[in-house]
Amino acid sequence: MERRLQHQFDRIMDETAGNYTDVIVQFTSDRRRTLVELLSAAVETEQNRSMVVDAKTMFPPKRSAFSGETSARRVLRNKNASLAANIALSAVGSLAATYLAPDSISQVTNFLSSTTVDEAVQKVRKYKSQKDRAAPLAMPNIDAARIMVHRGELKKVLEEAGDKLEGVYQNAHIPTPRTTKSDGSLEILGGGYEMTTWGLERTKALGAWSVFGTRGQRKDGSKVRVAVLDTGIDATHPDLFGKVSDFAEFDPSGNITAQGVANARDSGSHGTHVAGTIVGGNASGSWIGMAPDAEVIAGLVLNGDAGGTLAQVIAGIDWAVNNKAEIVNMSLGGLTFDSTVDTPYQRAIVDALLRGTLVIAAIGNDGHQTSGAPGNDYFSLAVGAHDIRDRCAGFSGGRTHILRQSNVIDSDFLPLVYTKPDLSAPGVSIKSCVPNGGYESFNGTSMATPHVAGAAALLYAATDLKSLAQDRRAFTAKDLLLGGVMDVGESGQDQRFGHGAINILRSIDEAIKLGF
Repeated sequence: MERRLQHQFDRIMDETAGNYTDVIVQFTSDRRRTLVELLSAAVETEQNRSMVVDAKTMFPPKRSAFSGETSARRVLRNKNASLAANIALSAVGSLAATYLAPDSISQVTNFLSSTTVDEAVQKVRKYKSQKDRAAPLAMPNIDAARIMVHRGELKKVLEEAGDKLEGVYQNAHIPTPRTTKSDGSLEILGGGYEMTTWGLERTKALGAWSVFGTRGQRKDGSKVRVAVLDTGIDATHPDLFGKVSDFAEFDPSGNITAQGVANARDSGSHGTHVAGTIVGGNASGSWIGMAPDAEVIAGLVLNGDAGGTLAQVIAGIDWAVNNKAEIVNMSLGGLTFDSTVDTPYQRAIVDALLRGTLVIAAIGNDGHQTSGAPGNDYFSLAVGAHDIRDRCAGFSGGRTHILRQSNVIDSDFLPLVYTKPDLSAPGVSIKSCVPNGGYESFNGTSMATPHVAGAAALLYAATDLKSLAQDRRAFTAKDLLLGGVMDVGESGQDQRFGHGAINILRSIDEAIKLGF
């Protein structure tokens, strides 16, 4: 076993207790070439953005610049702080078809059906307490399999994968995010906001409704679809009724245990609150949702206070993409100080992005110099929180990561320095719905993230982004959202506000000017 894999194995042995270990085994595949090219384009963009003092620099070029003509390519090169432009200049487009048709499925199938792995899994399944959870799961969106085996047999099982083994990761516990209730006093200090939450005004969502005539529904009548991966949803709440078009509940192994809106439930209150900030209406007398005419599909990947697992979240991302979600909201994560790439989270996020789905995640609630995965993943659109006075919330995470070694990033780009979050949104004293027809005001980056997801829904509804090639669509949307921010805090990107505070009115306005 090579040194990197040995280190991952040793870490799992050190950090897990008990007789069994629950792991995600990741395989190499042709899709790795796409990831390498994508990382190169992204790293180059990151280096160019380090010198950005005006967020507008990050807007993509005009839509015509993606035509491939010589003059158009010159325009792309001049927009070197645009991720969409740099990806268009790379080989990602020609490789995307390979990425979306993974060759790893047979590898995963052969691995799980091998005598060594099957026997190791069956030994665990004999124990009644582990019978259900021990069932293995193929995870094609990340070229992996999730298995539970006896600790003493893990190394033998990994050796069965041979030179196809890319990595091994603990199926880590994902805690339900900490949030605190607010008495609404901050809204009172800000003045007014009786007919709408302060977040809708501050993000310029109200202006976008008026100027562009959309609240999440396109001119052709179709609704932007947003996936909320959380504690579930109360689909009967007056502010959400009729807006939830699908639901799935996942167990800790990543298997679906319930489906359909009729089976929708919230195992806590977090998911319902998040969904309300995206699509909630004004049943309470106040508008609470950024895009009240959009629709939601909800994945229960966190089981109340018990939380969830990495496999649950990754399976949820795959389910959302397969069910045509245009945006995924993940107000969840786990504290980590690692600066890594090519992890299960990253594979899942890249798979979603290349299939046209924008992934938005909270940076975490552990304060300055901390961050949570997947918010700190290189490709996620990470969101921090600010209050009504545009002050960064004390709990909002953010830090600069330094990656010194990587097996997928060219050594010329190392050490790689990148900062998260990417942008900030209202996350203090946010009123939204909770199960059983109620309303609460919560604080957290979990509350900031759906403001950005809802803003993205308005962007998709007011523009023609849906007609872009799927491997370019989400990256273009990211550029448009980042380019429109209002710079607060330090000039350029910082560890507290990212590049600035979301301003969806500006993003949509510029998107239309650019031909999107």
